[in-house]
Amino acid sequence: MARKDGKDRGILQRKGREGWWVRFYVDGREKWQRCDTKSQAKALYGRRKAEQREGRYFERPQAMPFRELAGEYIKAVDARRKRKGDDLSRISRWILAFGDQDASTITIRQIERVLTELHEAGMQPATQQRHLTVLKAAFNRARRLGLVKENPACLVRPPKVNNVLVRYLTHEQETTLLAYLPKKYRPLIVMALNTGLRQGELLRLTWADIDWNVGVLTIHETKAGERRRAPMNSTVVGLLSDLKPASKEDGPVKHVFPFDARYVRRVFEDAVKAAGLTPFRFHDLRHTFASRLAMQGANDRTLMALGGWKSPAMLSRYAHLSPTHLWKAVEGLTQVGTVTKTVTEELATEVETQKLLKEVVSRLGLEPRALALKGRCSTV
Repeated sequence: MARKDGKDRGILQRKGREGWWVRFYVDGREKWQRCDTKSQAKALYGRRKAEQREGRYFERPQAMPFRELAGEYIKAVDARRKRKGDDLSRISRWILAFGDQDASTITIRQIERVLTELHEAGMQPATQQRHLTVLKAAFNRARRLGLVKENPACLVRPPKVNNVLVRYLTHEQETTLLAYLPKKYRPLIVMALNTGLRQGELLRLTWADIDWNVGVLTIHETKAGERRRAPMNSTVVGLLSDLKPASKEDGPVKHVFPFDARYVRRVFEDAVKAAGLTPFRFHDLRHTFASRLAMQGANDRTLMALGGWKSPAMLSRYAHLSPTHLWKAVEGLTQVGTVTKTVTEELATEVETQKLLKEVVSRLGLEPRALALKGRCSTV
C-alpha cells in the first residue's frame, strides 16, 4: 500500500546495502528481510502482513549453542556473586555434557541421563541437586535475555535428599576431637561450636569485624549473601582475647584465623579419623551448635536468629532434639486428669450418701421428703 508521498509502506532501499528491504514489526521489535527486486519485496511484505493478521507468522529462533548459554551465566556469576567457585565447576560439568548442542534441543531425558551418570560416579543426591539448580539458573537467565523460550531443567524431578540424619558431638567426643587436633587449630573448632559459623565465614573473619563493646561478630559475606551479626558468649570472648595479642607478634594480621581452607580440611579429617568419629564433617560443627541449643529448649525464632537460617523448614532436623514443648503439652494432661479425678470422687461420695440415707430411713421408718408435684390436683 502506497503512502501519500508515493512511497510503498514497509519497502525501501537501505543506504550502503544492495537490494530491496522489507521492514515489519514482531512484538514491538523491528525486523528486516532482503529481496532482489522491488516486486519481490512488495509480495513478501503482503505475505508477512497477512500472516500476522491470521496469526500464522512465527519467527524462527536462531540456534544458541549451550556453551554460549553457559557463558552468559558465567558472566552473571562473575559480576554478582563472590562465592562463584562451586557454581563454575557445576556449570562446567553441564558444558562437558552438552557442549555446542543447540540449547533449545536439550531434552529432559538428556538431563536425567547426566544426573544418572553423576549418581553412578558416587555423587551424593544433595550435590546432584545443586548441579541441577545451576542448570535451571542458566536456562532462566537465557530466557530473560530472549535466547531460549523454554527451560527443560524445570521439568526434571530433583534427586531426593535425606537431611533427617544430624551428626553432632557429645561433650566427650568434643574433648577427644580437640585432643587429636594440632594446638593452633583448636581455637577455630571451639569458635565453630560456640558461634555456629561456617568454615568460610570463620576463615574470612577479621579483627575489625569484632565489636568488643557490644559483644558481637559481624559476618559480611554469608551463604545467603547478606550481612548478619553473631553474639559472642564468654567462651568466645576469652578465646579471642587470648588470640589477639599473639596474632600481632609478627606484625599486623588482618584475619583472626589466617589458615588455608585446604589445610584446615586436611587437618580436620585426620583428627576425625584418629578420634574414630568418621564420617563427621566440619559443617557438622554447625549442626552441633544448633543441636545443643535445641536440647536446651531454644525456640525456633532463637535458632533462626543465631544460625542465620531464613526458613523454619531448615530447623525440622532439630525438632526431635527439643522435646521441651512436647513435655509441656503432655504435662497439661495431668491437670485435666486431676479435674476428672475430682469429679469422679464427688460422684462416688454422692452415691455413698444416698445409700446411707436409704439405710437410715429403713431403720427409723421415715420416708424421705416427697418431690413437689407439678400441676394442680382437684378432689370431689
